[in-house]
Amino acid sequence: MTVKSSLRDRRRLQTSREIQRAALTLALRHGHDSVTTEAIAAEAGISQRTFFNYYLNKDAAIIGNAPSFDDDTVARFRESSGPLLADLLQALRRLLSNSDLDRSTSQLIDRLLVRSPDLLPIFYGSLKRLRDQIADLAVMRLGEDARADAELLAEAISHALADTFRIWANDDGMSADSIVDIAAAKLQVLRGLLTPGVQPIPAASTVRPDTQAMTSTAAAPIRP
Repeated sequence: MTVKSSLRDRRRLQTSREIQRAALTLALRHGHDSVTTEAIAAEAGISQRTFFNYYLNKDAAIIGNAPSFDDDTVARFRESSGPLLADLLQALRRLLSNSDLDRSTSQLIDRLLVRSPDLLPIFYGSLKRLRDQIADLAVMRLGEDARADAELLAEAISHALADTFRIWANDDGMSADSIVDIAAAKLQVLRGLLTPGVQPIPAASTVRPDTQAMTSTAAAPIRP
């Protein structure tokens, strides 16, 4: 990637986020139904034409652009022979590391969902896109015949990740680097509940991510 294209990508990401923050701010201020694409464009200081260069409609702007696994991450996953879940979690670490997460935007999303829980289906669409990407990776390892199992695993991972995002959004002391580790700990809890004889560990949301207990728990390999 050239310096010029990298700068262009950063500017595009910045504009995309400014539009999303404008959409979220207006939805919180006036309610989702009262928000228009024209109002979002005005709030973001852009034209409607520019708005539609980034988002299809107001709901897409409120959700924001879902990150995608890059080619290098997919290649690393394909070449790895480690445990499936451990490799999926590592792919997610790379995804989040490349996404330049913005806590303030996540806080706006959380506030909007608390105020308007009827908007959850809109955000579930974004979660589904992440789930589908995770499932596609799992199918590379398990084979197409096991897609149903891959989708079930991806569903659990994506929901654990989404729950952890909400914790991260509201905890300034929690680093973005710990998001996947805490989601992994939540999956350990699920594994303990589903597997006879396995003692469930404490819920990840009740343990500080910077403690030794969390570090050792989250780092433990989890096999589906």
